[in-house]
Amino acid sequence: MNKLIIENKNEYYNLAIEYLKRIDIKEYEQGEFNTIVPESISVLIDHDFIPTPCIKIRLNLLLDEKEAGKYFLYINQEKGFIDEFLMFD
Repeated sequence: MNKLIIENKNEYYNLAIEYLKRIDIKEYEQGEFNTIVPESISVLIDHDFIPTPCIKIRLNLLLDEKEAGKYFLYINQEKGFIDEFLMFD
């Protein structure tokens, strides 16, 4: 699984960006950002409330070059959606 992620990391980041763009940011108070920065991709082996193993993709959300929030996308090995979290600072 790690080799597959390494070989296709840009595809995974683009997938996370696509999911993030589907969220209505207006629902979040002070939920503003103007830049998306790919941060990390990891494999979760064990988690309390997310089915594992799965792939966790993290994006940092910046507003005027300062971190404004984080987005996490959890997908299965077939790139199927499991869950997502959006947090603003």
